[in-house]
Amino acid sequence: MISESVIDCKVKPDNPKIVVLGVDSKEVSLNWKNCEGDAGETIRSFAFFRQRPGSAVTEQIASRDASGSFNMIGPFKDKKKYEALLDQELKIFDVKKTEEYLYTLEVDYKSSGGAVLETSFRVTVDVKG
Repeated sequence: MISESVIDCKVKPDNPKIVVLGVDSKEVSLNWKNCEGDAGETIRSFAFFRQRPGSAVTEQIASRDASGSFNMIGPFKDKKKYEALLDQELKIFDVKKTEEYLYTLEVDYKSSGGAVLETSFRVTVDVKG
């Protein structure tokens, strides 16, 4: 369930994130820093997803609980394409023109009333060149 939340991140990546092939495509950082909620809200977990524009299929890249480090999921475990770091940073390596995705940071949290909710932040990576 997506809800209106007071969970926010003080720093967010540009949207769209423009990547120029051969200029800044070796390593791209998407970073949502200092994510927090209002008094009484407790962040439970974070997860990164990717989705091709126009597709309904999403792929989970990594997840972590509020106190741990990120665990890479399935085909991304080798960290050759992605690395997820604390402070909600997703690094993308060796970006190609065919790799334009909508990336999502999903935050699961407990409201002051005890309900478990989620909110998400999205950014599109637009590859030029």
